[in-house]
Amino acid sequence: MYTLHWEYMAGSIVVHAMLQDIRAKFDLCYVDMGRGEHKEPDYLGLNPTGRVPALSLPDGSTVGETGAIVTLLGEAFPQSGITPQPGEPDRAEFLFWLNVMATAGYPTVARWNHPERYANSEIAIAEVEKKASADLSVFFDVMEAAISGEASFMKRGFTALDYYFAMLTEWPTDRAALFAAHPKIEAMYLSAAQRPAYKNAMKTHALPEQGT
Repeated sequence: MYTLHWEYMAGSIVVHAMLQDIRAKFDLCYVDMGRGEHKEPDYLGLNPTGRVPALSLPDGSTVGETGAIVTLLGEAFPQSGITPQPGEPDRAEFLFWLNVMATAGYPTVARWNHPERYANSEIAIAEVEKKASADLSVFFDVMEAAISGEASFMKRGFTALDYYFAMLTEWPTDRAALFAAHPKIEAMYLSAAQRPAYKNAMKTHALPEQGT
């Protein structure tokens, strides 16, 4: 049995959708970061970085970081076909773009969405947000050119990259403009978003309305 330690945030969506698609047996354990549960000794004992998501494995160990979790699950469930396996010719391509999304895409989205975490003064915060917005535009241009499949990120068809990148497109405020300027991104997103596992993950990870 796997346990996904999750919050209402991006990486958790990807792992939750993937766990469903590979038909893994898992349960969900909510980590209330607003209450500081990610800094409590019990959670730090599982994931010393205090980051979410984290995935506890059947052997009792726990792995953090979405990119690492995606890679591990793909290897643990090779029959699912959700990731290229070691030795397959497009394995390197998969790992490259997974790490681009994890180390360039997600941090840029986070910097744009929460510039106050990266500066103190109002002027500096505004500058961080402006630069992040420009960087995010460049990132999406690069990804549009990188998409090689028909309504999927990779030429082979659907992979976990589709979930990861679909999640990244959930954040821009003007998604209509994003999709209008990036038709391959739109096609890939629409294909991934209609998958039952992604729909269910988005429903689970939707922020609760205030007062509920």
